[in-house]
Amino acid sequence: MKDKNILLTGVTGVLGKGLVEELLRHTDYRLFLLVREDRLTAVERVRTILAARSLEGYSDRVQVFRGDVTKPDCGLPADTVAGLTTQIDVFLHLAALTALNGSIDDCFTINYDGTGNALNLAWKFHRGGRLARFCYFSTAFVAGSEQDYCSLEDSLPHNPAHANYYEASKYAAETRVRSAMEKGLPVTIFRPSIVVGSSATGEVSDFNVIYPFMRLFTQGVLTTLPSNPENSFNIVPIDFVIKAALAIAWQAGSLGKTFHLVTRSAPTIQMLIDSAREEYPGLPEITIVPLASFNKQRLGMQEQIAYDMIAPYLGYLNNHLTFDCRNTEEALKGTSIDFPSTERLFLKKLLHYAVGAGYLVLK
Repeated sequence: MKDKNILLTGVTGVLGKGLVEELLRHTDYRLFLLVREDRLTAVERVRTILAARSLEGYSDRVQVFRGDVTKPDCGLPADTVAGLTTQIDVFLHLAALTALNGSIDDCFTINYDGTGNALNLAWKFHRGGRLARFCYFSTAFVAGSEQDYCSLEDSLPHNPAHANYYEASKYAAETRVRSAMEKGLPVTIFRPSIVVGSSATGEVSDFNVIYPFMRLFTQGVLTTLPSNPENSFNIVPIDFVIKAALAIAWQAGSLGKTFHLVTRSAPTIQMLIDSAREEYPGLPEITIVPLASFNKQRLGMQEQIAYDMIAPYLGYLNNHLTFDCRNTEEALKGTSIDFPSTERLFLKKLLHYAVGAGYLVLK
């Protein structure tokens, strides 16, 4: 597929940056990047991303548009929308607030309303132009991490059990995407689990989700964890998510389907603690207690504050979600892409990179 035009949102996020690099280095596609301005202009933000990854030589294949997914037409002027309608072949919608402690207003404004605005734009591109596919990046935890449940790829549960507003807003957003798919929009949905560093090196551009927990543990701030040592947490290396999503996105048979981008060998909490101690024997002790008997008020003030920080993440450490992967398994047949192993060796790579980058400072 040469000479295709790809529109992406969310390119300043961890996964977005990785997708931009993969598309520039390994395809001939032209990228149209919709970027929100903050302290820097949209162009400056993209230049920073390209420079950090030594991608300046590919800038002739990149066009940047100032936008905002929380606004109608994602903040694009009418003449820009008209011009893009005749150009865009594939729309990758990644923009989202992924903070598990995000407020209900922020999560639903960005994740639900933002997805609605992206869908409206996609309809214009599809009906009036040549858009052949809208790819939506959901989450493997869309069913809600506070339940014992097998999440099916091509459906959503009627009674989700969400641990935070992030999960709830992504559930609502995916419901919206599925409605558009049923009405004829060509859609593919991806549900990655917790995206962490590279399978080869552990490298990651931002330390999110599981990393703050590791930092509190290594600093000795977190001494008690309400969970079970054998509970697992589903993490996936970023390179697997990127390569699998792009391999599946170009398959004609993937239209109208959902794909779990997860590991089938999820590490346990005890495995993480043991792996860390094997590499760094001087780490402080941590006691794991059953959730039912945990009482935050028995903790010291500093640890109570730390617990409040990680409370939105605890669903990921106490859930028993499993994932149907039949669509993903079938789509990856014949490719060189395998489901990732994320156990001891991989955990140690994540730890080594975080220490080398200065995120984890060991005493």
